[in-house]
Amino acid sequence: MKHVSKADITFDKIYKELWQKVFRFIYYKVQNNEEAEELTQEVFQRVLPQVKEGNINENKIKAYVFTAARNIVYDTWRKRGRDLKVVHLDEMREKGFELEYKNRVVEDNIVVNEAMDKLQDHEKEVLILRIIKGYTISEVSEITKRPEGTVKSLQFRALQKLRDILDEGGFFDE
Repeated sequence: MKHVSKADITFDKIYKELWQKVFRFIYYKVQNNEEAEELTQEVFQRVLPQVKEGNINENKIKAYVFTAARNIVYDTWRKRGRDLKVVHLDEMREKGFELEYKNRVVEDNIVVNEAMDKLQDHEKEVLILRIIKGYTISEVSEITKRPEGTVKSLQFRALQKLRDILDEGGFFDE
């Protein structure tokens, strides 16, 4: 009978719980399915030795994994000299929408994505993690390595800036 260590069970649990979330997080940034899969695998390859050695606090595994994901994406971009990609806010997978409504949603997403593109990279990142991914202030703080107060003020300023950009473009006029 094969001995299964606690680290193997923990890593398997982490992998099952977080793989899809990490993949989506990376996909939003790279906008390429194959690259997102490769980078997601790289994240878990980087995390595995740390889990096996017990170097990660169980309460902070999620933040550790997403920090690794963020760093791997940024390292990849640095190697290629790429700029941050805009996040596409709606994947439009739901069925049954009226065509007119679908078109409106697509148009709105384009406008919001263009407005997001005018934000600084760290502002976009905080909004993506907080609003799109639904992470807590504490989790975003862990992932971005910024104090919680900084995350709160970044979120507030980024939302205000996004509102102003959208308002100037007439987004709210209807």
